[in-house]
Amino acid sequence: MVGVRSDTVPQHKVPGPRSESSGSRARTRDPGGRVDIPGSVIEKAASKATGEVSGARAARSRSARASVSGEVVLLRLRVDVDYPRSVTRVAGAVREHVKDRIERITGKQVHHIDIEIAELVR
Repeated sequence: MVGVRSDTVPQHKVPGPRSESSGSRARTRDPGGRVDIPGSVIEKAASKATGEVSGARAARSRSARASVSGEVVLLRLRVDVDYPRSVTRVAGAVREHVKDRIERITGKQVHHIDIEIAELVR
């Protein structure tokens, strides 16, 4: 349309985040770049999360080891358990809590957690 002027500029429709009611996650715009989380950071977070479980605490020496491959994390934990608590119940609670905490903090998937009971503590 030659010679026709308009005071308004058409707005481009930008799709907004989907609501939870539609069954899809809300998405935010990613600014780009990447975030590297070294295994040592995941190890520290796993040790702290172990101590948050009733009846368990991280062992004194090298309480967590993490192996990170892309978006997958494998963990090995050394745990002290309060005596006379059930070792299998405490280990199960530690496994569940640490998995949830690491996945929430890092956004990575915890694939496997090995737990070594280092000591029973009175």
